[in-house]
Amino acid sequence: MRLRTFLYHGTLRRNVSSIRDAGLRPQRGAWAARFQPDAAALVYAVDDEHRSSAILAIAGQMAKAGLIQRSENYSFDDFKNDLIEHGAVIVVNATTFRHCPWSFESGHPIGAEPGNWYSSECVSIENEMIGKEMLAWLKPSEQDFIHRYRDHIWK
Repeated sequence: MRLRTFLYHGTLRRNVSSIRDAGLRPQRGAWAARFQPDAAALVYAVDDEHRSSAILAIAGQMAKAGLIQRSENYSFDDFKNDLIEHGAVIVVNATTFRHCPWSFESGHPIGAEPGNWYSSECVSIENEMIGKEMLAWLKPSEQDFIHRYRDHIWK
């Protein structure tokens, strides 16, 4: 596997200023704890090839925070607008992150799933993306919205 320089963390825009001030601190967030109550306190990030995981993280946080209103008419355009208004992607240096391989090996903490990049240390940010810049980087697709994100939002 080639060495990564930067990784990306999906969050809510309203969290950016505190992340700028204090960095990303390892935690067992409410969204992750919903699926794995025994998860370790970690900082999660994705690489360029797994942007859809960042979209899922942002979508889940928007839903949990009540920033998305459930509606039968909720469209892909509505979703993109919500991402622009509420989402953020934090760019971090990959130095302190460890990758959990797809062929899960022992020695990884609970909560680190195959394909995850994680760090148990506080991570300072290198950059941030919000608004249309973030949306252009994430590149959400309508097919993924229909088959993955929409259902994920309403869970």
